[in-house]
Amino acid sequence: MTANPIERLDVPLAVVQAEALAGPMAEQRHQLDPHDGAFAALACAHPEACACPSDYPWWTPGGAA
Repeated sequence: MTANPIERLDVPLAVVQAEALAGPMAEQRHQLDPHDGAFAALACAHPEACACPSDYPWWTPGGAA
């Protein structure tokens, strides 16, 4: 007898939260890793996709005025 696939979704909330955060946390680690030259090289390989402060003079990091 095959188990009902919906039964696999019946898991504790903590499991759902951990799985939902796993992807964004991995991406953040990847972006902040100073030893990961592949991510840093993206800006060099695609300068057309990069922005400089002069592109957005009205924008302040963090939203402070």
